Amino acid sequence: MASRRQFLGGLAIATGALAACRETAPGEGGGVPRAVRDDAAPLDAEALEDALVGSSYLGTGGGGSLAEARALIAGDLAAGLSFSALPVTALSDSDRVACPYGLASLAPASDAMQARLDGIEGRIDSPVQAAFETLEKHIGQKFSAVILGEIGPLSLAEGLSIAARLGVPALDADTVGRAVPEINQHSVKVAGIPLTPIGAATPFGDEMVVGQLGDPTRAEDILRAVAVVSRECGVTDSPITGRQAKRAGTLVQGSLTLARSIGAAVREAKAVNSDPIEAARKAGDGYLLFTGTVSDFDWRDEDGFLMGEVTIVGTGAFAGQTFLSDYKNEHLVARRDSAVVATCPDLISVIDLVTYDGVNNPDFTKGQEVAVLGFRCDPLWRSKAGLAVFSPRYFGYDLDYVPIETILK
Repeated sequence: MASRRQFLGGLAIATGALAACRETAPGEGGGVPRAVRDDAAPLDAEALEDALVGSSYLGTGGGGSLAEARALIAGDLAAGLSFSALPVTALSDSDRVACPYGLASLAPASDAMQARLDGIEGRIDSPVQAAFETLEKHIGQKFSAVILGEIGPLSLAEGLSIAARLGVPALDADTVGRAVPEINQHSVKVAGIPLTPIGAATPFGDEMVVGQLGDPTRAEDILRAVAVVSRECGVTDSPITGRQAKRAGTLVQGSLTLARSIGAAVREAKAVNSDPIEAARKAGDGYLLFTGTVSDFDWRDEDGFLMGEVTIVGTGAFAGQTFLSDYKNEHLVARRDSAVVATCPDLISVIDLVTYDGVNNPDFTKGQEVAVLGFRCDPLWRSKAGLAVFSPRYFGYDLDYVPIETILK
């Protein structure tokens, strides 16, 4: 199976004006005390569930398991953790925020490597938290909030969980606006801001800082290599200032409010026996691309990525038609009767018509009834710099990117 980029996420709701902050005592990371925002909005169980469901629509088949995400949040709530969120506009110019996430290698390890890893003592429970605190120690400043890496179920849940454990809010912003295969699809990088310094940690107590990259694309290679030899790797990158975070194009702002809105629309439609797919489409201002049953699917591991395709036979208004979507962790190119109907960086999401949850790649079953929705990507990905790392041609397709609304006009 593939190595899945499990970015962290969270949900934020902007309410009220910026209030005064109070200082907490230094944590295990030491250094300057971390500021706790008094204006961060609390998130209850319903808000969290809505955000997770919505993220399964925006995750485009990636971002981790929704079942695992629900279990993680349920466990945190049972343990008494409190969740909160902060709008980007509430940051002061001198605040620092950073983006924590996990990289996991799901390809089988050799027997010799597994034996070596099994013999290591003194493991740590949360390499992502360790990476976050390692980077704080390196720069000598506590982070005021967590930047969400991408929008996907487990990514979202992990981000919320880490923020709650650290006692900081999650920002109502992420670096993509959806889930993506590679670190290269990163808004801070596209904005021309270095991802470095980058903190990293493994489950075996290894801590490291990547101070500088000779080529920005090397982040993907270096951190995935650490994940492969350690099975997983906690990472924290983009230690940007509040001033940089507020600059247009640095982050995808409001992305988690969007996830929550989609999830709430699905929940409310189910409660009154209305159409959850149409409700989600309207909430995300998207497009119905197809409805049908899964007739075939496959997947393979290529260089640590989950590669595959799913074929759907049409029903209802799409009877007699066939839908095919290719994915590299996430859906990239979709065709209806061989005609392209959507490509990355726009969003392509397969939704189960029994649960109305997004289907995680490659967790399909033959005969499964599904709908396919498409959504517009954030405008930053349609820029020259954005398309350089997130167009169909970047992933090897002989296709130019055409906006989904133009294709479907």
